[in-house]
Amino acid sequence: MGENWPGLFELPGASVGLGRFEPARLTQARVRQGISKTDLASEVSVSAAAIGQYEAGINSPRPDVLDRLAEALNVRPDFFSVGRPLARIDTVNAHFRSLRSARVSDRQRALSTATLVWELTFALERYVKLPEVDLPKVVPGTSPADAAATLRRHWQLPDGPVKHLVATAESHGIVIAVRPLGEVDAVDAFSVVIVDRPVVITTPRRSENVFRHRFSIAHEIGHLLLHADTGEQSAAIEREADEFAAAFLTPAPSMDAALPQRLDLLALDRLGRTWGVSPHSLVRRMVERGRTTDSSARRAYQRLATVEDPAADPTSAYPGEVPTLLKKAAELAADNGAAVPALAEALRLAPGQVRDLLGQPDRRPVLRIVGDED
Repeated sequence: MGENWPGLFELPGASVGLGRFEPARLTQARVRQGISKTDLASEVSVSAAAIGQYEAGINSPRPDVLDRLAEALNVRPDFFSVGRPLARIDTVNAHFRSLRSARVSDRQRALSTATLVWELTFALERYVKLPEVDLPKVVPGTSPADAAATLRRHWQLPDGPVKHLVATAESHGIVIAVRPLGEVDAVDAFSVVIVDRPVVITTPRRSENVFRHRFSIAHEIGHLLLHADTGEQSAAIEREADEFAAAFLTPAPSMDAALPQRLDLLALDRLGRTWGVSPHSLVRRMVERGRTTDSSARRAYQRLATVEDPAADPTSAYPGEVPTLLKKAAELAADNGAAVPALAEALRLAPGQVRDLLGQPDRRPVLRIVGDED
């Protein structure tokens, strides 16, 4: 993909980008920090109207104001320069997991993170050939179940449980990242496609439970297949993605053979550990396959709520569900002379921020100052 944008990664000091202000970069940095124009204006001692003019491209900030903006938004001053690929958050369509609770500002903040993840992916592609995007074309109007079956065939998945879902998705060119809740409050998971590269973002609220995480990833893949060409947000769209996830992870023919004839939570728990899905999901599947009624399912959900122990979730039994694509690409890039500092220079970020985007822990020793005792 990088070849589509020749020459856009010149470093500071090159003719492209030096001294030229990119208004969308200010919007991206401000929204990602969750700061309003008014609050930012107060922090850097300009008017809110001035911030609006900077972001609209009417005026550019003076060098001293640019330095204050950078400090307030925790970026380098040259982060605001032109000269490298930029995905404007106002042109990116996304499908969000939490429709009712997510405010517009929450969604914009999440999108600003997704655009940075994509920019990191793009930078890595200068040095590493990432897996090609490999998703089948689905005819508009295709049912979620048929789309799920199409994807299983296209990815040549065997009958039975989908092992290592995240690793499988990454091997087919889907970038997956788990970002802190502070960045994407009220947005459990979402997906975007930027310059043909699918990006799925989830949060610890989803990833801390492997069953929920796998279902969320499958849900977002459903959006990529069924709703890639629409920015519509609706409960109906979300239901279709849920139906896709259920059909992909637990295909109807397999479930007809495997589900118990009556509601048996112990049996569903054992079955769920085999298929990598929650008992809740299998109770829903029993309703869909006509094995139980809605009223019985409600009672089962109530029983599950009283007996479930989240700490007992067997996450370690499901390797391959932690995203590694970007991390491994960065390691390979480093082997080819492009370590984190080079990526940071290309992205105009601090090395620590790049490591954070890669999901690498900060391994620097912590200096603690202890006052002298009297």
